[in-house]
Amino acid sequence: MTESQLFPALVEVIANVGFPIFISVVLLHRMENKLDAVVSALNELTTVTARSQK
Repeated sequence: MTESQLFPALVEVIANVGFPIFISVVLLHRMENKLDAVVSALNELTTVTARSQK
């Protein structure tokens, strides 16, 4: 989807679904990316901790 097609599609979604639901979806998507980063950091920390105990 090109940028010229994206804006009208977003406006249509907001009009049909509602602004609060649209904002919730955007925030959940952002949170998912941050949670992936936290999981990755915890996995790395676990690996480093396991190596230092040997």
